Formats: sequence, structure tokens, C-alpha cells
Amino acid sequence: MAAVVCSAPFVAGSVSLSRGSPAGNATAPLRSLAATCARPARRLACSATAMPFIDDRAASLQLAPPALAETDRKTRVVVLGSGWGAVSLIMNLDPAAFGEHGDYELVLVSPRNHMVYTPLLPSAVGGVVSETSIVESIRTLIEGKGIYYEARATNIDPFNRKLTLVKEYCEVCARKKAAGQAAGHHGHSEADHELTIPYDILICSVGAVNATFGIKGVQEHCFFLKTMEDAKTLRRHISKAIELAALPDVSPEQRKRMLNFVICGGGPTGVETAAELMDLVSEDIAHHMPQIKEDVSITLVDGMDNLLSSYDKEIQDYASSVFESSGIKLRMGCRVTQVLDGQLEVQTKEGKTDLIPFSTCVWAAGIAMHPLVASLKEKLPADLQTSRRGLLVDEHLRVVGSQGTIYCLGDAAVTGTTPQTTLPPTAQVAKQQGVYMAALLNRNKLALRPAFSAWPGRSSWPSYERDEHHAHDDDENAPDLVPLPEGTKPFSYFHMGALCYLGNHKGVMDLPFKTPFLRTLKGTLGGQTWKGLETIMQISHRTRWLVTHDWLRNAVFGRNISDI
Repeated sequence: MAAVVCSAPFVAGSVSLSRGSPAGNATAPLRSLAATCARPARRLACSATAMPFIDDRAASLQLAPPALAETDRKTRVVVLGSGWGAVSLIMNLDPAAFGEHGDYELVLVSPRNHMVYTPLLPSAVGGVVSETSIVESIRTLIEGKGIYYEARATNIDPFNRKLTLVKEYCEVCARKKAAGQAAGHHGHSEADHELTIPYDILICSVGAVNATFGIKGVQEHCFFLKTMEDAKTLRRHISKAIELAALPDVSPEQRKRMLNFVICGGGPTGVETAAELMDLVSEDIAHHMPQIKEDVSITLVDGMDNLLSSYDKEIQDYASSVFESSGIKLRMGCRVTQVLDGQLEVQTKEGKTDLIPFSTCVWAAGIAMHPLVASLKEKLPADLQTSRRGLLVDEHLRVVGSQGTIYCLGDAAVTGTTPQTTLPPTAQVAKQQGVYMAALLNRNKLALRPAFSAWPGRSSWPSYERDEHHAHDDDENAPDLVPLPEGTKPFSYFHMGALCYLGNHKGVMDLPFKTPFLRTLKGTLGGQTWKGLETIMQISHRTRWLVTHDWLRNAVFGRNISDI
């Protein structure tokens, strides 16, 4: 979750490429159940009614193939995810191509019905910005272009171009199930809703998951900071720890133990979390509860020798000096070997084992492949999918070995043939990939080859020819199922720089250009640049206004330190 500079805010229609051909005449929507995703999103009252579940008593629902002729139906584009790549894509789609009379029908599937501006999650933990200020509804973003299903994709069938979706238990049912009770209530089924939907083109933008590296105790004893739910949980925990430590019958030893915070990870997420915690202590706790201020301890642990190891060396040194002067303890070059209840076991570069006590441990040590991505990767030719970090894509972001029917964006994608070869898993990269994918769809009328436009049942690849990136078995020369026009420009990433907040109104910016006289911005100027750009790059005008309001509210009245 790196705080990075993007070229511009999300603005629909900002894609520089123009549409190559006008939209074809609109055809009637599919008369099968599969066509429910062609209805305008504005007509849907809520996610429950949007899901095409006919009978709650059925554990699964198999959609029938389209009833119309192959030439009469639109190209169905299914997008998985509601993060940077997916939202950048849908916000830049041409309504003329994806609206009621367009060439495509769009379905977006995600278990999270909102987009989170992830670079400000640490600020949400610290109470600087409100949680609602950095989220935007997916239904608002996709309105007039397609339909949204609040569900989780559990399986991708690349042979038949079908997805298995699950709408999981509501919170009440989940608690009943955990207690061993019957989960159904008020018309809800006792089982999770499951259905299958087909696709012509699949765009996978599910991101990644927190990497624990197989270290024992991380899942049980650490907090993560990847979603808004993570931020809310961590904020409540910190608030309760502070309030408990302020009680008069708590001994000094107990107070020090309650206020011992450890952050694992020296990247932007870990650094900004430590910075926001220190600001909370030095500004608000010092004002409201000065008696506990000196008992707070913040420690940052990382296996690298420097903070922000992907940034300019000048920034690395400056970040370390700012943290040391503010009282944040740095344990660099320490590898976490185990997380115990209230203790972090680390191994130093000299091979010595130390125990670092904590009451709150935040794990921000990296990302790992999403389980859905790993499952899909196993179904593709192993000789083509050689990366261990995600799905290998070609220069047009097509998943290698998928016959051109699957694209991948963001953290789930591993670029092996783009001009930059390897790209970092940042929001900036995912956003630019989403803009590129939108331009690709807007400019070209992508569709399945007529011979493969139905959804027949298959358990292996059909015998057709492929290009060199999608070769399989002995058939290496025939085209993909969804061909790209000749001369299609490849994706090219342009690095716009990187930001990070260091606390005490100071920040850094790693500039995209380097000169002998100016390589970075740092200090108060860097902090103001960070704040300004994080406001400008918000998801919508609504969130931009709300974040601006939060900055002003924080400057005048201080942080929101309640645990509501």
C-alpha cells in the first residue's frame, strides 16, 4: 500500500485514446438468467436484490448458455475486484460502449462494495481522516455502465470461461454458524449462496493478500492494515488500550506494557503507521492525557538496513533521522522468526535472538499471491506461467496461456514483457493499468471469434491455434479466442514519483526526475506536498471534499480519538 503519486485524479473520459469505431446497434438483452447483469445498476435497490439468486434453498445455481444467436449478443466483460485497477478501469470506460446501447455488457464482482483510498489508511487509524472520507461506493462508480454483484469469486474455469461466485453468510448468520447454531434466519438460507456466471473477457484485479512468510503466530497475534475493516479494528484496539492505561488503578509497569506498540515492516505502510501513532501521542494524548505520554513506546522492526528501501538513499537517511529524533525506536536488520503472545522473536544480523515485548503489533511486511490467483495459475500451462508472485502477463496485460480471454491488473499481475519488465505492486501501477485497459476496450470492439462465442462444457483447452505468448501443446501458430487488432500499443508505465509521511508535519517525495540540484522533496515542504497530492488524487469530488474537510478539522480541533 505504497503512497504514490498518480498522474491525475480518477476522471471518467480522461483516456487519451479515442474510440476507434462507433457503437453498434443495440440488441435486446439476453433472455436467459445470465442476462440479468445487463440491467442498469441504477434500478437495483441493494446488493441482495442485485444478485441473481432464484431460490435460497438451492446451494448453487448454474446459468444456462445464451439463448440468442452468437452474433446477436454483446461481449460480456467481467471485472473481479474493487481496488485501484478495477476502479480506474470502470471510471475511464466509455458509457457509449458499455451503456444500454453499447457493444459490451459489464459485470463487476467484489465482496467489498466500495473502493478504499489505501494510502490514507494509516491516517484513518490515527483519527486524522474519517473512514467514510476515503471510500466511494462501487454502485455509484459503475452506474450507467454495468452491474455490480457483491460476492466473492471462488473459482475461475478458463476452459469454459465461467466463474463460481459465493455470497457468504450475513454477520448474524456467521455468528450463529460459529456458535454451532442453524445459520438461516428471516428468509436467509442455511448455506452460502453460490452461482456460476459466464464471461467472454475476464479482467482479474483482485490484488494480493498479506504475506506472513509462514511465520508462526502472525495471524493470531498481529493486526493488518490492508482494508478499511483492518483500519477500524486497529483504531478501536489502540483507543481502548490508551483509555485502559489512563485508569488510576493501573500500575506504571502495566501502563508501559499496555502502551507498547510494534510495527513490523519498513515500507511506506509501516513507516506511515508509526508516524501517525507518534503524532497521536505527541499532539492529542499529550494534551488530553499527559500523565501517560511518557509511557508510550513505538518500535519499528524491519529486515532491511534502512527504512523505505525502495526510495532514494537520501530519503532513507532522512527518514531514519526523523524517526530517531521523534522517539521512534528502530530495529533494522532484524528478521522476525516467531510472534508470541505479547512478544516478538527476532534474529539479528549477527545471529542473536531477541524478544521485543508489545501490546499491539501491526504487520505491514509485504504481500503474497491471492488464493484465487494461485488457483487460476495452476490451471494454466506451467511452462508459460513461471512466476511465483502472480499471473504472468504479456505487453497488453493478457494473462499468458489464457488465449486472450483473461487480463490481469495490479498486484495480481506480474509483467514480464512490458518495456519496464518488472513493475512494483503499487497503487500507481494498478491505476495506470486500469486506464490502459479502459482505453483498449473503448478503442476496439473486442469479441470472441464466432466459432467460440458459445459457452460449451469443457474440461480441457479446445484445439485451436495460438500466438507465441499463448502456445500450448503442439499448436503454436493460431490466433487467440479474443484477438487484438494489429498495431495495438503495449502498456507502458510512467513512474510519477513516490510519497511518504514521516510525522510532525514532515514528509518526503521521491521525484520522478533527478537533477544534480534536486532529487527529492523532504521536511515540511515534503509534508505539505504529501497532504496536497493525497487530497488531489482522491477517488471522487465527494471524497476530495471530505478529506479536505478532515485536514481542516484536524488542524482546528485535533484528531478524533473516540473509538466509534
